[in-house]
Amino acid sequence: MSSTAYSRRRIDKVTSDNLSVGFDLLSNLTYMSVLAVGNLPREQILELCSGLRLKTSIFFGYIYILAKRLGFEYTQAFQMVSEKAKASNIKSLLLRFAASISSGESEAEFVVQETRTEGERYKNEYERSVENLRKWTDAYAAVLISVTLIMVVSLVSTMIGSLGQGLIVAMGFVLLFITSIGVFVIYKVAPVEQVTFDGATTTSKQRRRARILLVALAPAGIALAFLIAPQMDLKGGVSFSLLVIGASLLPAGWYAWKDDAAIRKLDTELAVFLRSIGNVAGATGVTLSEAMRRIDTKSMGSLQPHINRLKVRLGARLPSYECWERFREETGSELVNRASRMMVGGAERGGEPDQVGEICSTYALNVTQLRAKRALTASTFSFLTVPMHATMIFILIFVLEVVASFSARLGEASKGLATSSSRSFEVPDSLPLPPGVALPAGGDLSAGLQIFGVQDMSLATYMIMFVVIVLTVANALAPKAAAGGSNLKIVSFIGVMCIISGGILGVVPIVTGKLFAI
Repeated sequence: MSSTAYSRRRIDKVTSDNLSVGFDLLSNLTYMSVLAVGNLPREQILELCSGLRLKTSIFFGYIYILAKRLGFEYTQAFQMVSEKAKASNIKSLLLRFAASISSGESEAEFVVQETRTEGERYKNEYERSVENLRKWTDAYAAVLISVTLIMVVSLVSTMIGSLGQGLIVAMGFVLLFITSIGVFVIYKVAPVEQVTFDGATTTSKQRRRARILLVALAPAGIALAFLIAPQMDLKGGVSFSLLVIGASLLPAGWYAWKDDAAIRKLDTELAVFLRSIGNVAGATGVTLSEAMRRIDTKSMGSLQPHINRLKVRLGARLPSYECWERFREETGSELVNRASRMMVGGAERGGEPDQVGEICSTYALNVTQLRAKRALTASTFSFLTVPMHATMIFILIFVLEVVASFSARLGEASKGLATSSSRSFEVPDSLPLPPGVALPAGGDLSAGLQIFGVQDMSLATYMIMFVVIVLTVANALAPKAAAGGSNLKIVSFIGVMCIISGGILGVVPIVTGKLFAI
């Protein structure tokens, strides 16, 4: 009963969003079809599927508990679990499975057909998500530029009067709201998939280096910024902090970027490896371990060193499970992890290696092709975000410096006029005035002039620094949300954006000061 209660709580945590569970459901069905071609009994298929660490695995585990341990009929168990499923595609799948069992349809044919159908459905939803992602990334860039231009107008308005100060504050918080909503929407419309895999003992080399450098350098950079920045003026302190933090994150971000590129290359070459080893094992009638010794690894590209290490371990008669597990951990790819588990599990449990290899390679190929479409949209947006961010920061800082310089020059001119003029301008009594026109009290013409006054730029400077930080964080999170992958990629984007913001914030005031000094 404790297992049942535990399963019920886990089922309640599974999301109702079909996009969030689509990748896991497709993986579960693919593994089920691999096991079904080996003519395994129903309870064993459900038990093995429930052992996968996927969101949808708990449904098959709950069905196995109800049927095997509590004595329910499989039809009734599928129907009961379907009532707990929140996602419509899982619910309909379980109900169709129950109907298939009642009608006596071949389970292997049903599972293979459902896997093919789920693959088409997942492909359509994925492509629709990519199209929505393309639209929202364009909208994010357009809206962000519009709000930045409005902030520029509000800055310029401070030269005319005091009405611009409140507008700057309002637009700063509007920009914070818009960027937050924009990043959240991009995150929600992007396809949900797990790209990286971290094993229990190790992971890929680049990812380990990225984490070590992040833990070692990032705290030091933040501490240095907090120690030195308060001793500088506002703009200099923010510039120094951004540069130091960005420099401390760039080494880790570099290895995170290399890790992401390596994983995508491994995933692209995975389908060929699975089909090759399946065909060799099926044609020669040997095990996968023996087939590994006969394949030519020179054509495997970036998978070659990983496969060679796997061959050496299998040739040394080490436990097969541990050898394959080490292979998955060293690649660091979730697709390699899932597809290789399907391949080994299906071949070792009675499935024809060539059929199992064909199913697994088709699964891997479809996933990599869909990811390539997403990568095209995400890379375009990422390359656009960098110059767009630099341009927006440059315009904001440049206009701020121009307005501040104008206000300072106007203050100097006002002081000069006040000291040189000690008398009011008087109009002779004989000079007639047009009807409806009156002079200020005392005849002082400057008393009625309410434009081009000297402004206190402290509040505007604080708000522009706030906006720079908001744009730096938002323009780092948005490309990561669009591209997906490991969260370590955020480090690379934040490092680049901090360097850009800090560099512009440090250089533009110097250049502007020299221009106005001429």
